[in-house]
Amino acid sequence: MEEEIDLREYLDVIIRRWKWIVAITLVAVITATIVSFFVMAPVYEARAGVVILKSKSEITFEPKYLTLTGEELAGTGVDIASRRKALEALVENSSLAVEVIAELRPTLDPEEREVEGLLDMVKAETTGDLIEIVVRSTDPRKAADIANAWGEAYETYVNELYGGRPQSPNDIQSQVVEARGTYQNAQEALARFMGDNRLEILSREIGAKQNALADYYTTKQGLDRLIGDAKALREQLRKEPSSSTASDLSILLLRANAFMTSTSLPLQPSTSLPLQPSTSLPLQLQLSLGQMPGLEGSTENQLGDLDTLISVLEARREEVQSLISEGSIQQELLELQEQLEREQARQRELSQARDLAWETYQTLERKEAEVEVSAQVTDTEVRFAVPAVEPKKPVAPKKMLNIAIAGVLGLMGGIFAAFGADYWRKSGG
Repeated sequence: MEEEIDLREYLDVIIRRWKWIVAITLVAVITATIVSFFVMAPVYEARAGVVILKSKSEITFEPKYLTLTGEELAGTGVDIASRRKALEALVENSSLAVEVIAELRPTLDPEEREVEGLLDMVKAETTGDLIEIVVRSTDPRKAADIANAWGEAYETYVNELYGGRPQSPNDIQSQVVEARGTYQNAQEALARFMGDNRLEILSREIGAKQNALADYYTTKQGLDRLIGDAKALREQLRKEPSSSTASDLSILLLRANAFMTSTSLPLQPSTSLPLQPSTSLPLQLQLSLGQMPGLEGSTENQLGDLDTLISVLEARREEVQSLISEGSIQQELLELQEQLEREQARQRELSQARDLAWETYQTLERKEAEVEVSAQVTDTEVRFAVPAVEPKKPVAPKKMLNIAIAGVLGLMGGIFAAFGADYWRKSGG
């Protein structure tokens, strides 16, 4: 036996939690009211009408078709629906958008001066021989102006396209072929440049020069620190010799020998070849190093070692400073950067030429498609017959509908919240 559902439990929950339900519903309704009346901008719709007047393919000009049924008309090749569909498709046309933008530019917003932005505001609706151009905007005057300008441009465009003055399909096809060839040539020129350019080589050479210059300064700073430490130790030794002086001198000599051995100066400006690493310290200092760890000797010997070390380090510092002051590496770096900029400018030039050729080809290809559409209609005339008037009432947002939907959703949400709270309470949460 199936268990019966007791609706009283659900009603009890709704009654106990009625405040929740009412509160959530009110919140939804108030939010929808605020958004509809104060946040969402009103949208106005203007409509302009263009009438299709005549076409040689129209059956009204062929008396022999007047007695035929719909099925018999289908066999005559007369496709009025296709003709109207073709004319309707031409309403949302980038060429018309360009003309309207040129005419109304001062009154349009920046995004409306873009072809895509203006096309988003326009749509076409066909009823019999009437094509309505529907424009939506938050400005009622602007909606009417765009609809009227669009209708006038459409009338001129269609009559020129289908009235015996359209561009020859052969002409447009030859232009498309020429534009395709121009694009392919531009693409090949860019590909050849990308396969045979010095961008990477110049970038590597610039990086090497910059690293070399940085090495100059790093080497000079290291030598300055060693010279400072050596002079400080020499002054300490002269003032008060101590047992730790020999150890300090040993450490200093080790540091100096490691630095002199591992450090090779960057590129010689005159030969662009790396200098060979220094041959460590002079023989006298190498002998002192061989006596470590004790490095016991007279104060005079230690002072002599320090004087020799300072002389060697200062000579090396002068060598590095002369390379820095000479400035040849800076000059080479500037020349390389200039060459790199020329190569990059050439790449930009070729890329822009390729992109422009592609845009031209795409435009002509769209034009070719429009001319092909014109083949469906012969000697058609249209007239801009119904000017748009400035709308007085907005078509969106539908405020009362939004509030009603919000009320229903809020009520449902309140009921779900009530049952959820009751379940949570019973489960001990």
